[in-house]
Amino acid sequence: MRFVSADSQAITLPMLEAALQAADTAYTLEADRDAERDSADLLYRSQIHAELEINRPGDGLFEEEIAELAEPLEGRDQAAAERVASTLARAKAIVAVRVLFGARDPDETLRRLDPLWQWLFAHRTGLLQADGEGYHGPAGLVCETAE
Repeated sequence: MRFVSADSQAITLPMLEAALQAADTAYTLEADRDAERDSADLLYRSQIHAELEINRPGDGLFEEEIAELAEPLEGRDQAAAERVASTLARAKAIVAVRVLFGARDPDETLRRLDPLWQWLFAHRTGLLQADGEGYHGPAGLVCETAE
């Protein structure tokens, strides 16, 4: 899953951790200090639920990700695809999240990410991309990309 931010305001790990802890103090982000990019494990009550990485223009991965995210737009509803393409063209950051389900109920694990998405939608302009589904805005599905 990826939140593609087209907002000029920065997104940082400390900012995301503060947002998560405002929702529930059981959240923590454990930053990977050795990583080339801003990355951290997202924990809830000491259990890892996801790995986060913030990608920005010029970091060697951002442009590649934007190109990959645009590929499934071909042949989709034109208005929806144009909205997504516009967001991708204006993107300033990508918050990439690798969900780690472990032995937990998948729905429970995904619910633990809700405060992250809620904060991003409330404070940044962008879209949430979910593999196998498509692009979501604050009000729901914007453009389906699943076959």
